[in-house]
Amino acid sequence: MPVQLTTALRVVGTSLFALAVLGGILAAYVTGYQFIHTEKHYLSFGLYGAILGLHLLIQSLFAFLEHRRMGRAGQALKLPSRRRGSVALCIAAYQEDPDYLRKCLRSAQRISFPDLKVVMVVDGNRQEDAYMLDIFHEVLGGTEQAGFFVWRSNFHEAGEGETEASLREGMDRVRDVVRASTFSCIMQKWGGKREVMYTAFKALGDSVDYIQVCDSDTVLDPACTIEMLRVLEEDPQVGGVGGDVQPPAKGMAVEDDQVQAAQFRATEAWSVHQRHVSREQ
Repeated sequence: MPVQLTTALRVVGTSLFALAVLGGILAAYVTGYQFIHTEKHYLSFGLYGAILGLHLLIQSLFAFLEHRRMGRAGQALKLPSRRRGSVALCIAAYQEDPDYLRKCLRSAQRISFPDLKVVMVVDGNRQEDAYMLDIFHEVLGGTEQAGFFVWRSNFHEAGEGETEASLREGMDRVRDVVRASTFSCIMQKWGGKREVMYTAFKALGDSVDYIQVCDSDTVLDPACTIEMLRVLEEDPQVGGVGGDVQPPAKGMAVEDDQVQAAQFRATEAWSVHQRHVSREQ
């Protein structure tokens, strides 16, 4: 049966049922018919109470059926039992508000995807940028799974006092930290957002199947990664998936120049299949 017809029948059936219940309650209230009562009517059970009880029972039944249906739909949304693709979340950070950065990293920590790798690259390696590394340690550090590296250079510009040998050593160090750590933070010489993303992509190489990226003022939904990965793996013709970006709260005023600094509830995520990244490299 077509989905539109099924929906229309459900709407009509629900409306007719509501009218029938309303009519029955009104009639029972007006007539005041009682099935059983005490001598002085201190306690009684009549048609009105019977209809209300039946209505409650039917509502409970429908709620149970809907809950079971949604549970089955949720099971259908899960990824197939075959090998699940590996994912790295890359976070671009530049002079971020400390509260926004904490919320971003905590939301990344809550993402419900097994073995998710998180790579934060800070666009800047000066002393005034060090607070972002401190926040990384505060939220994601403190375990053997976390690693960091402060790099005097980036992949396209050598830092002060850097030699060719030390530059190559720094590149290898960045790659080793990113690939060996579940949570990693790289601070590098300023080069802009494209340079930050390049560092994350270059360091990851072909070590993961998919790359998800966001800014450091983004709050990610716990289900964002698995939902986007499901779309990518269901259709081999899809090479990238974007998330649903929303402001922090409905009705909250946000100036145009504050939009990029606003806290986002859902995903400002862009997932790219690794084969496309490899081609660009």
